[in-house]
Formats: sequence, structure tokens, C-alpha cells
Amino acid sequence: MKSRHAGETSAAPPERIELTGLFAMMLGVWYPRNYVVAAIDPSDETAAVNALLSAGFGSNAVRHENGVRVLQIKEAINEQRTPLQRAAVNVSAALTDEGLMGQQYFDEAEAGASLIAVLAPEPRLVTEARRILASHGARRIRFYGDKTITDL
Repeated sequence: MKSRHAGETSAAPPERIELTGLFAMMLGVWYPRNYVVAAIDPSDETAAVNALLSAGFGSNAVRHENGVRVLQIKEAINEQRTPLQRAAVNVSAALTDEGLMGQQYFDEAEAGASLIAVLAPEPRLVTEARRILASHGARRIRFYGDKTITDL
């Protein structure tokens, strides 16, 4: 997957972003239950993904997006919400840890980081995903469980 740095721009008209993928849901619509989520430098992203795949995580269990794409998703989410939905999200973001954590991932994307999410429905998979991500310099590694978010 090619990634672009946060400062790069494109002359192409902006594309309509369908808000159906994991990151669209995670970043604005849906809680990513049973996922380990982290920010990672683009230069380490491919090696981390390859290590996860080599460790037995299936290609459908490992999702990643570069920072530019994450910010496009964020903008599309904001544009497609009603004013009332935007107000509710702003209140929620200001008052909950989940809102703060989401903003931290947006801040990472603005700084040029990619986001990576690994489906890990069993404790041993959470441990292995964390180990691999940490060994490749990932940060803000968190596990989104059924009812809690755990810093790893």
C-alpha cells in the first residue's frame, strides 16, 4: 500500500468516500470491538503488516490506512453528519475518554502517521498483535474490548 505524507496534495478532485469500511466506522460511527488499534510511522507500516500476516493474522484481520486517507475519512464523516449529529459528537468527544482517544488518532494522522487495526478476539492474539506492533515502533496501542478500552 502506498502512503502519502501529510503535506502532499493532489490536483485531482476529491473523491466521495463511502463510510462503510473499518476506519470510517471506527473513526466516527462504530466502536471497533475486539481490535488492537495503533498509530505507526509510514516507514514501519509495511514491515508491521507483513509481520502480522506472517504470525498468522489473516489479511482480512489486518487493516491499515495512511494519515491522508484517515483525514479524508474524518472530513467525509463530518460533512455527512447533520448539525445535530455534529453537536452530539462534539459533546461526546469532549466528555468521554473514547472521544479523547479518537482525537489522538486524528492528531497522529495529521502528523503523518498511519493507523493500523488488528482483529484480535482472543487474549493470546491481543498479546501477539501488541508485541508485533510495539516491535515496529507503533504507539497509542489500545485494545477495544467489549466494554473497555485498554492501553497496551
